[in-house]
Amino acid sequence: MDIFEEYISNNKCNPECRALTCRSYGEVYKREHHEELKPTQHNYELATYGDALLKFALCSLLLDNCEQLSKKKEKYETDTFLIETVAKHYRLLEYMNFDRSDDNIPKCYKTFENKNTKYIATTVEAVLGAIYRQNEDFQAICNLVDCWMKL
Repeated sequence: MDIFEEYISNNKCNPECRALTCRSYGEVYKREHHEELKPTQHNYELATYGDALLKFALCSLLLDNCEQLSKKKEKYETDTFLIETVAKHYRLLEYMNFDRSDDNIPKCYKTFENKNTKYIATTVEAVLGAIYRQNEDFQAICNLVDCWMKL
């Protein structure tokens, strides 16, 4: 079990887990708690942090191992890779908090041109950010991203 799998297993569908809580969960949260879901309670901003970590880890791993760093790391930063490879590998949808009753939210590990599956990639990035905030071990993040590149 790697650190990503451990994190999501320990927080499965926990509405208090910011990294696994999507903005769409706001409607569910409001019905259940009679108050709005605050920005600090969902993963959108945390995903920005995780995205930066992902890019930094990719640069660290690839810097001296390729000729065109920007081009090489590009494929591992895409929503398609994060959804169809990483999220699918971990069965991430099973662990996430999102509005499952909303038929407009695709619930599969496939990116579509006209359907929003970005929330899944956002969750991958947010979990990465949360893991780093929890243990502040950048080498562990690099090791994880290196494993993702081999999936």
